[in-house]
Amino acid sequence: MTKRELIQFMDELVELASEENKSRAILVKEKFINDFEKSYEYEKEVQTEITELPPYYIAAMPDLIQEEIKAKIIAALTECGECTPENVERAMSSKIYDLEDLIDIKEYVRRMVVSSNL
Repeated sequence: MTKRELIQFMDELVELASEENKSRAILVKEKFINDFEKSYEYEKEVQTEITELPPYYIAAMPDLIQEEIKAKIIAALTECGECTPENVERAMSSKIYDLEDLIDIKEYVRRMVVSSNL
């Protein structure tokens, strides 16, 4: 199984989790993949085909980071005339890399990577 296949499989499992358990499922998935990577080395070709941005859901991030992201999302959606409660909610329930075209996500991904390595 390649890393990409493993991540896709784990993402599908996370989607099966109930809304109440989704944040926990995401954290468990991230820990499993990180631990798996430390135990088993992947070939360089496989590593290069994976995106640098891990699939962190905004809902799994700390509340303070969620508030910062929400403020930036509201500002960006207001600027393009698409700020509705539905659009804000949709953005807040997505994966962080899905917002790459809307806000600068690198700072948040960096924070999550640092906190997951602690």
